[in-house]
Amino acid sequence: MTSTRSSNTLLQDIPPQLLNYFEEEDFKTTTLEKVKLTTGFFNFSGLIYLKKGRFSFSLPQRNLDTLYSFIVEQNGWFGGLTLMQLPHPFLLINEIEPVELLYIPKDRLTKIADAHPLIYKWLLNIAAHNIPQWLQVPIIALSNKNIRVLYCLATLLPLNKRDSSLIEIDASQQKISDICGLSRPRVNQVLKKLEQQELIKVQHKKIIIQSTTALFKLLDEANLCFYDPRE
Repeated sequence: MTSTRSSNTLLQDIPPQLLNYFEEEDFKTTTLEKVKLTTGFFNFSGLIYLKKGRFSFSLPQRNLDTLYSFIVEQNGWFGGLTLMQLPHPFLLINEIEPVELLYIPKDRLTKIADAHPLIYKWLLNIAAHNIPQWLQVPIIALSNKNIRVLYCLATLLPLNKRDSSLIEIDASQQKISDICGLSRPRVNQVLKKLEQQELIKVQHKKIIIQSTTALFKLLDEANLCFYDPRE
């Protein structure tokens, strides 16, 4: 494992008042498997910084089906409300791309925050940053299958290439099914329709976006009042 001290991306989001403290701490980057955040159910309680890759969280229903997922992007933080007296539900975790992350368990984070109360404010800022996407999740979950798949594709596009054409997404139909909370046959129906419109090409564990402009246009009918992945 490599030290997070070498990660400028990690440190740039931390308030200057806390920078020295975080540099002195022996935080290490790790993987989902090593912190037991493997694909499956996890009673989440802690803070995550995603250094590389992407993965999703979802709240399963009683029948273990998912409605829709919250995607954690590279360089993103998750768990800003972990120190608040809130229920910590079981989450279904799905690794979209191989990840490297920083994970700070709640007990350790509590000690750090008690010693440096400004961290509580910083954690609330992390939560505030994630709230729009969280609020958007149930709206998309109630949308039709076309909107759910389109929203998923838009979210999976690399952030720095959303204005380009011929963008390759490393995601199988099963991954999209897991994120959308739809069966593979229903996902396949939508993807085939988009392929017939020459907007995408479906390959083995990959999807090629041929026109982001046309694809994004189809999301105009979606209710994206809290979070718009096209922006």
